[in-house]
Amino acid sequence: MTKTTVSKNTGNFHSDVEASQRAGDAAHLDVPAWEMLDLLGVPSFFIDRDGSFRVGNRAFYTLLGGNADTYLGRGIYNLLIRDDANEFCAEDRRLLEVGGSVSRPAEIFLASGESRRVVLKKTVVPDTPQGMGGILVAMADLSELAEVKDALHVSESEKHAILEGFPGIVCLFDINEKVVWANDRVRDLHPNPVGKTCHQIFCQKEQSCNSCAVPASLETGNVQSTIRQFEMCTSTGEERVYELTSTPVKDSSGKVTSAVVIGRDVTETTNLERQLRHSQKMEAIGTLAGGIAHDFNNVLTPIMGYSEILRFKLMQSGEADKANLEFVEGILKAAKRAKKLVEQILTFSRSSEQKASLQYIHPIVKEVMKLMRVTLPSTITIKEQIDEQCGIVSVDPVQIHQILINLCTNSAHAMAGGHGTLSVTLASGGKDQDGQEWLRLSIADTGCGIQPELLDRIFEPYFTTKEKSHGTGMGLAMVHGIISRQGGRIEVSSEVGVGTTFDVYLPVTVAPTRIDQVVSTSDLQRGSGRILLVDDEAQVVQVTGELLTSLGYEVTGRTSPVAALSLVAENPEGYDLVLTDLTMPELTGVELSRKIRNVRKDLPVVLFTGYSDSVSREDAEEAGIKQYCMKPVSLRELSKVIYTTLHMKG
Repeated sequence: MTKTTVSKNTGNFHSDVEASQRAGDAAHLDVPAWEMLDLLGVPSFFIDRDGSFRVGNRAFYTLLGGNADTYLGRGIYNLLIRDDANEFCAEDRRLLEVGGSVSRPAEIFLASGESRRVVLKKTVVPDTPQGMGGILVAMADLSELAEVKDALHVSESEKHAILEGFPGIVCLFDINEKVVWANDRVRDLHPNPVGKTCHQIFCQKEQSCNSCAVPASLETGNVQSTIRQFEMCTSTGEERVYELTSTPVKDSSGKVTSAVVIGRDVTETTNLERQLRHSQKMEAIGTLAGGIAHDFNNVLTPIMGYSEILRFKLMQSGEADKANLEFVEGILKAAKRAKKLVEQILTFSRSSEQKASLQYIHPIVKEVMKLMRVTLPSTITIKEQIDEQCGIVSVDPVQIHQILINLCTNSAHAMAGGHGTLSVTLASGGKDQDGQEWLRLSIADTGCGIQPELLDRIFEPYFTTKEKSHGTGMGLAMVHGIISRQGGRIEVSSEVGVGTTFDVYLPVTVAPTRIDQVVSTSDLQRGSGRILLVDDEAQVVQVTGELLTSLGYEVTGRTSPVAALSLVAENPEGYDLVLTDLTMPELTGVELSRKIRNVRKDLPVVLFTGYSDSVSREDAEEAGIKQYCMKPVSLRELSKVIYTTLHMKG
């Protein structure tokens, strides 16, 4: 007899099951069972009615290891099944009684100690003339299926981790524009997103939006993403801005079945863009203010100059002109107020920070409150309580302006209808446990107050309780940042319907070495010398020349910087000082100073300007500029600057 052996290891679960079915069929053929076993493609073995192993095929030995002698005559279940062997033996006895076949899962143990998950197909083999019957057992290996299930589980876990770990929102919409799955970020916007539409979740309204991303991608089937921005309010009440991308999903026929929406939180980017636009706007305002200040100061200069000359002459004429002298004093007082207003506008719009210096801040507070009195509605009563001896602090004066203007403006907005009281207090803030002395600046109003749950958020950038027309939400954030950089702190207390108080605490500096303050002089400082005066405004040249002449100086005036440069070039030793405007058509004051320095290096130059921030101190010094003289200038200020510059050593 020729014996044909077929060895086949498919590694496929479905093929194994089919092969085990063939093993059951082979059990009923009228041929010896052991001649059929090697034809089967799955591990199989035959046991007699006593449960003893009789024969196995090659696939069986390949899987379990060993050979026929290893298992012959032994209870196979004790080797394969171990702890559950008795249960399997009992099942075989029942099967032999009733006949037929049965399948059941099992865990078998190999000779190597490794375990495998299999399905055992047990089929009764009846007695035949050729020999006693028994049970033919075929095994279908479930290991690959288990590996597939494990891989699928890992894949699902990875996908879930990616989608839940994604910092933005991810959700799946069906063809009816309803959510079928969403990650936790979506639940921050809507607690129960499944079954909801795009506009219900993202816009929080029942009507669909115009040009909505989701229906557009479902209808058109475009692969390209549709991007839109939505301002959303989270479950915590916080407004966020998301950039949404809706991408259609298609089946094998190209039909759109759903859409995946991915949302990226662009709140911080949007805020930075707003901040940049605000910064650019403030820079533009500063530039505009500089130009206005230049023109306005050119108007004020002759008003103040001629008034100074007239006052000087009236003072020399005696008692007869006392009434007219009072009128002139009134003109000068009004002109000086106008000059202060221009300075305040320039201070507020200045884009660059000044260096912190030791300051008594009560003059700054008084100056800002004067501006507030003419800015705020007259129906708001302003009360001031200023302690001028509360201490010296190291601050940037411009930033103190910003703090006060922001807090006072906020208080005014809080007083509905423009009626109420704004109270500003500057006083000692006492000492802390470390002995540090503090200065306290308080701004209180009788406005609407702030809700308790909002107090912790009022210093957040772009958070505001006002209408959009009343601000961007950056004011208090900027105030908080300034105070923190100065080493201070800000506290707020509020009661709804009663009002709000902001207390700003700044550390007092002990034993200052220098205090920035204006030193006033009571007498005019007269002198002698030859001054070249340059300004493109003829009226400014005329009135400033009159003032300088009254102080004892010999003045040569020019409205062209090029013409003035020619005079210096022709006679370098003919002048003791040059007083020049900054902004002129042909040459700026700085450029003129550089060219003069090329002709005569030691000729002092004073810059006559209405906007000192137009040129840095370093550039001015490099160009040979010795002093600044701010327009419009009083006779007293002019006398001091010119006298000091002419007698300056080096």
